[in-house]
Amino acid sequence: MGMQTLVIGSTCVDIIIRVPTFPEPGQDVNTDGAKWSLGGTAFNVAKALQKAKSDFTLCSPVGTGVYAEFVENELKKNKIPVFAKIKSQENGACWCLVNKKNEHAFICAHKAEYLFDRKFYKKINFKKVDSIYFCGLEMEEKTSEAEIDFLLEQKKLADQEGRPLKIFFDPSARVMHIKKSLLKKIWRLNPILHLNQKEAFALTGLKSIPQAAAALFALTKNDVIMTTGKSGSYIFEAATQKGQKIPGVEANVVNTIGCGDAHLGVCVARVKAGDSLAAAVMAANKYAARIAEIEAASL
Repeated sequence: MGMQTLVIGSTCVDIIIRVPTFPEPGQDVNTDGAKWSLGGTAFNVAKALQKAKSDFTLCSPVGTGVYAEFVENELKKNKIPVFAKIKSQENGACWCLVNKKNEHAFICAHKAEYLFDRKFYKKINFKKVDSIYFCGLEMEEKTSEAEIDFLLEQKKLADQEGRPLKIFFDPSARVMHIKKSLLKKIWRLNPILHLNQKEAFALTGLKSIPQAAAALFALTKNDVIMTTGKSGSYIFEAATQKGQKIPGVEANVVNTIGCGDAHLGVCVARVKAGDSLAAAVMAANKYAARIAEIEAASL
């Protein structure tokens, strides 16, 4: 195994429910049923790395209960080992409502799969780690401060030892629920940001893609990757301090759940392989378009 990426975050059951419209209060809607699939931000990123043959460790804890059993069985099918077990708490799940316009809404129960404990990482040889991914969804949990403190320690050690360490951060759709004091700590990690246009606007208060990307760079002093829907992506490179549009790829959209995670995973893999940021994001645009054409959140 070569240098690897630690993929820190959740692996959970996505329960995908197709509905004609999102229900109003008091309204009944019918569905043809619910499809279970393995998802979660971390798993989706890890699966993209696996497809790219890029070494990784999926750092998702697994709890107990029927959802945990499903996760373990599916991880085994995907030839990904269980990272850690939390026997004192059940796994949660994510119910994904998808309407006829392929818009989605999530109802999530965050349980064991969202928790962080530094003791899980005693078996990791950090001299073999050159990249770390983490997600904003875990930043609302009671273990979030401990996770960021741990990452700051790893960054400091890498800097002291002269080891390259890229940290990728996906703020997630719930970025506005992250405490401002914790966000300030996160910016000290100088992470490469990967987020969508809506999240970028929410985080900066700006309504211009180039301005929002530049403002985010000012916070992190590192590359910014912003997905912009059908039009593709927009990047702001730290090296040149310039922005650039990366064109989108046409897709027969079936389901956009997991597209952003898959996009990020390909970006990580291609940057590690030596691609320019623009080339990495173009490859990610193509891969995300393929994900959008299937029912599941990963290939």
